[in-house]
Amino acid sequence: ILVIAVPPSPLPEDCNTTIPLKTCWSASLASYLADQRNQLAYRMAFFLVWVSLLLLLHGAVSTEEVRVHPFTDVILDCEFSFIDGTENLEFYWEREDIIEEYDVEDREFYRFFRYYDFFQVFTKVVYQFYNNEEQLEDQNALYEGRVSVDHSEISEGVLSLLLQNVDFLDEALYKCSAVTPNGRGESTVKLIVEDSEMPQVRFDKMDDEDVVTCTSKGWYLTPNVTWLDRGERDLSNHSTVEILEEQMNGLYRVYSVLRYPVKLNEKYVCHITETNENNRPIRSIRRYPKKRFNDYNYY
Repeated sequence: ILVIAVPPSPLPEDCNTTIPLKTCWSASLASYLADQRNQLAYRMAFFLVWVSLLLLLHGAVSTEEVRVHPFTDVILDCEFSFIDGTENLEFYWEREDIIEEYDVEDREFYRFFRYYDFFQVFTKVVYQFYNNEEQLEDQNALYEGRVSVDHSEISEGVLSLLLQNVDFLDEALYKCSAVTPNGRGESTVKLIVEDSEMPQVRFDKMDDEDVVTCTSKGWYLTPNVTWLDRGERDLSNHSTVEILEEQMNGLYRVYSVLRYPVKLNEKYVCHITETNENNRPIRSIRRYPKKRFNDYNYY
C-alpha cells in the first residue's frame, strides 16, 4: 500500500459547487507532485552549479608538478599579473615540508644552538625579495648559492626560481608568494626528482651453475656495485659487473653476476651506490633475492 501525505492546500474555488470533491483532491495531489518535481529539479541544478564552481576553483589552485633528473638545473615557474614593478613588492619562495617551530623543553639547549647553523638548515625560506633587493640572510643553508631569480623579469611579474644542481633532498612542495599594494597571490610547485629503477635481484642458472644476478637502470652517474653475504662480508671479487650507457638518454644500466659459489638458501645483498664529483655517496640501494621455493622469485 502506497501512502502519500499531502499537506493541506487550497482547493479550486468552484470545488464545492461545480467540480466533484474527488476530482478536486486529485487535482490538488497532481499539483503538489508537480511542485515537488520542480523543487527537486531546482535543487539538482543548484547542486550542479556548485560542483562546477568547486571544480573550477580546484583547477585554479591546483599544484603544478615538475619532474627533473638529479644533478641538473630546473626552473620553478611563478608569475602574477598584478605586479607592475619592484616598488613595495615583497615575494618569497618557501619549502612547504619544513616545520620551523620546535617544541624544546630545555630552553638553554635551544638558546645554545640558535647561534649556529643547526637551525639555519631547517628554515622554510628558499629565496626572499623586498626593499628592492634579494634578502638571503634567512635562507635555508641547503639552497645557499644554488637559487636565483632573474631581476630583469621581476618588474613584469615573473618570479620564477632557478634551482641549480638538483639533488634528491630537493624533492618537495615549494610555494611562491607575492604581496603588493595592488594585490597578493601564491602558487605552488611540486618538484619530483626522478630516481633510478629499483634493482632486480634473483637467483639464476648460468652454465649449469647457480648464480645471483642484479640488474638496474636509470642511473645518472657511474654507479658502483658491491656484493655482500649475510654476515656483510664483501664478495665483490667473485662477481662481474657491466655498466652500459644508454644511448637514448645518457643514463647508465647496471648488470652484475655473483658466482661465489652461490647457495640457494643463503642471503646475498646487491649494494649499488652512486657518487658525485667529490666521490661522496649520494644514493645507496640494497636488494637481495627471496628464498628459493619452486622458482627463481625475487624482490
